[in-house]
Amino acid sequence: MDDLSKELQDFLISMGKDEKRFGERLTGYTRQIINMLYSTDAQILEEYYGLFGQEPHRLDDLAHRYKVSPEIMQQGIEACLRKIAVSPEWQQIKPLTKLKAIRIK
Repeated sequence: MDDLSKELQDFLISMGKDEKRFGERLTGYTRQIINMLYSTDAQILEEYYGLFGQEPHRLDDLAHRYKVSPEIMQQGIEACLRKIAVSPEWQQIKPLTKLKAIRIK
């Protein structure tokens, strides 16, 4: 996974653990950028990272549900992260995620 995707993944993991600390505005922006993906891909990311009030799902569970191997599911998640990570939309809101991280520490 490249650095841009890793940075996005770290943010999504944090948001999945405690969405409230990021506020409605940043949560809304995050929902918008995830919804740029195909609906199934967006749903998988939301379930995998436990976003927007969902519990995080294990990779194996998602792979089983979508009838693919865990390796294929992981590759799909990484491809989705890459699509978002290089998008102008993510580049615009990324500075807001860093501000939240600084305030939280």
